[in-house]
Amino acid sequence: MITGVLNTGNDAGIYVKDEKRARNINLRSGQYLYLSVRDCWIPVIVRYSTQKQEWEFQNLENINVNGQKVMLKND
Repeated sequence: MITGVLNTGNDAGIYVKDEKRARNINLRSGQYLYLSVRDCWIPVIVRYSTQKQEWEFQNLENINVNGQKVMLKND
């Protein structure tokens, strides 16, 4: 498992800053991950909205993506 903070770049990119290994992991639209909410992890899909020109969580559009703590499963 990789935990870190979501960051969006100026070039419409998005990545997770890995807490343990001090590296960035690039994500793609449609990527499945877990969002930290209080003391639990909620499965979400991150996607790029071409209409809004920004990243958002599918079905959770009102939550700001940038700066959220997330977890990825290692493939």
